[in-house]
Amino acid sequence: MESLQDYTNINIVKRENPLSKEGGFFYLLLYTYLKECKQEGAFQMNLNINQITEYYARAPVMFVDMFMNSMPKGSKDSGRFTAPNLAGLIIPLKGSATFSLNGMPYFMSANTIVHAGPSMNIDIEVQSGDEWQYAVIHYQIAENHLGKYPYFNKHFSISVDTNGLLTELTHQLMKNYITPTNMAKLSCKGLFLQLVETILVSSSKKIDNVDQMDLAVRLIHEQYSRPITIQDLAMQLGIERRRFAYLFERYTGLTPIHYLTEIRIRRAKELLRSGITVAEVAEKVGYLDNFYFSRVFKKHTGLSPTMYKKLL
Repeated sequence: MESLQDYTNINIVKRENPLSKEGGFFYLLLYTYLKECKQEGAFQMNLNINQITEYYARAPVMFVDMFMNSMPKGSKDSGRFTAPNLAGLIIPLKGSATFSLNGMPYFMSANTIVHAGPSMNIDIEVQSGDEWQYAVIHYQIAENHLGKYPYFNKHFSISVDTNGLLTELTHQLMKNYITPTNMAKLSCKGLFLQLVETILVSSSKKIDNVDQMDLAVRLIHEQYSRPITIQDLAMQLGIERRRFAYLFERYTGLTPIHYLTEIRIRRAKELLRSGITVAEVAEKVGYLDNFYFSRVFKKHTGLSPTMYKKLL
């Protein structure tokens, strides 16, 4: 099988990379950040798999092109935009990264595929671990039909089961795309539709867990100011604690306690800027012991809350 480097080299020779060289990725989907993003059009669409399936079943989608790329661990990419007039599917092939579109961060691993609309600002940040490899597959809808299918211009994620068939189909599509024959072009049309179908079928099998984890994320955003525990969250969802932790980490890329702590620290920083005392901040973000809050804050930021306030 051809290497990823073979594919990227061919793409560079043939054409400019349409997913331009601008982008950077945010570490996590955080509630207060999303509230700001919503007003700027960066809020993720809440689409269920049935809505997405109906869109692809009805819309006259046409495969256009694709490319593959890789980024080393710890790297960032920003300042680029998605291709104009084209929508695309971003498919992870190896590793993980945070992929932001118009400021909306998506944690991408083998279980998440992201749909991007035209001319969207891109930011990518590769988490620690392996390098990140991904494919971008562009498609279009005839201009006179675009008004009927608004999802074409939106960004949203599709959660899937880890599926070797998706990777295999992606590589098959790439192999045909770089083959300059009419038969290969015809194969691209069928492979693209087969890939979309495989994604949707895989996602439909995960719908119960996805809905539960969506609710878990919302509960954390709503209850972070209370001294909640992971056991509390698991009980609210009716899931055994260890299974909840496993499903949550698969869904977000972070353990429940890490996710909760990230949200609390982010909110604590905002409150410290407002001038209230450290003890008041601790209470407002769910810590009953302000000394413990200070230790957690310093562990995550490298500064004590008091020092952080002085540096503002």
